[in-house]
Amino acid sequence: MTTRRSSIALILAAALAAGLAGGCSRDSGSDPHVVVINHLSMDGDRLLVRGDGQRAQIAPDGAIAIDGKALALNPAQQAAGRAFYVEATGIRRDGAAIGQAGAAMAGNVLSTVAQDLRSGRTDQTEAKVEAQAEKLREQAMQICRRVGALRVAQEKLVAQVPQFQPFASKNLTTGEECRPRS
Repeated sequence: MTTRRSSIALILAAALAAGLAGGCSRDSGSDPHVVVINHLSMDGDRLLVRGDGQRAQIAPDGAIAIDGKALALNPAQQAAGRAFYVEATGIRRDGAAIGQAGAAMAGNVLSTVAQDLRSGRTDQTEAKVEAQAEKLREQAMQICRRVGALRVAQEKLVAQVPQFQPFASKNLTTGEECRPRS
């Protein structure tokens, strides 16, 4: 690919990243019901979990309600609920951060490409963009690892609170998928 085509491809990729990142960085204050992962969403400070036609709510302190009925939990059960909540909300925070970082990277890439095109020094453009993209990849890997931690927290929660079984997702990764490929 020629340098000119490479630069045009980089500009298009940056514009696409900015558009996609903009959808990820939505302010939770403007949208009270924010999806975290497939069956998980946030409603204010409550984590909502869907499963088998039912809804569970987990509060920041680990209290759990199923279809509006609070469960009587012992301290270990509540701690398991709190651990699940922490991991799920961590994914939400990390997702928002990567959305913002993606938008910032897109702006930086566009600036870099424009500067390099103006100066006629496009031979290093791809390396500069790749260095910025590596930072974004690491943030994405953090989300992947956190999904693995969410799976562990889910398993512990189901073991402690059997009523939570219908809400357990079988599609959460183990985190093993997060290792860099050689």
